[in-house]
Amino acid sequence: MQTVQLFQQVKLSRDIPNTIFKQGDRGTIVEFLPPNEQQPEAGYLLEMFANNETLDVIAVPVSWTTPIN
Repeated sequence: MQTVQLFQQVKLSRDIPNTIFKQGDRGTIVEFLPPNEQQPEAGYLLEMFANNETLDVIAVPVSWTTPIN
């Protein structure tokens, strides 16, 4: 797994259930979420944009993202 940093852009590697966000959409990492008892995989809070406007901030597991180089 590649190391990513805050404010780096990533793209979604799958559709996010119950949202408008689909595989390939891009977001910006705004926070790292360490694993815990309820969520054993680390995650990110992603700020999702369209036309330079924030649509939403979503939490996803790290494995659902791909870094954009």
